Amino acid sequence: MTTRPSIDLEQRVSRLEGAYEQVNERLGDLSQAIVGLRADMHTEIGSLRSEMNEGHASLRAEMNSRFNILLVLVGTLWATTVGGFIALFTRI
Repeated sequence: MTTRPSIDLEQRVSRLEGAYEQVNERLGDLSQAIVGLRADMHTEIGSLRSEMNEGHASLRAEMNSRFNILLVLVGTLWATTVGGFIALFTRI
């Protein structure tokens, strides 16, 4: 009678050991998947940063171009206004 419970206990322990090994394998697979996902994420974030930097550079160039055009227009308007006042006051 004493041999029967010990066999049951050994079988249970061996099943538990097998289950632990499966859990360990699954955790290893999950760990590898997480590492892969992190690498993909870093790659995507790097490409997103480079796209944003390119967009930022082109936007900055466009803004500088438009600001220069605005300065030329304001300068021309100012020169025309001052020239008109000079012409108006020299006639008096």
